[in-house]
Amino acid sequence: MKKLFVVLAAMVMTLSASAFEFDGINLNASVNKISAEIAKRGYSYNEEKDAFTGMCRGTEISLSLNWKNVKEAGKLGQLIVEVPMAEKDAFNAVSKMFNVIYHVAKGGQTNTYSVSEDGTTLVVSPTENGVRLVYNTPFYKK
Repeated sequence: MKKLFVVLAAMVMTLSASAFEFDGINLNASVNKISAEIAKRGYSYNEEKDAFTGMCRGTEISLSLNWKNVKEAGKLGQLIVEVPMAEKDAFNAVSKMFNVIYHVAKGGQTNTYSVSEDGTTLVVSPTENGVRLVYNTPFYKK
């Protein structure tokens, strides 16, 4: 469990440096460039999951890109990160960590955090297998 929190903390530090970067990937770039950068980092496309899968700081995660529901064609609306966690209270633990780093815009069954002045938000929700992080960029069409 300690290892998983270190992984999540590292991911948060990466993201807090720039709200539009994930693992060093500029999320303001075109979807084609983002996909190429994800592949360069060792993630491979999994047709069954319709997502990229790969290792991020020692944990296998899935990355999904929502580029269809956007205000500007060719841009990324959402980055969806599936983080597997076996702990029963994974959602609460992850939420507690994000509560320290970001402003909670809305709490409850899911937590929404304001992560950038431009309106980028992070929605954290529990899943059967862990936690889902959904980054809504300014290009996301709600």
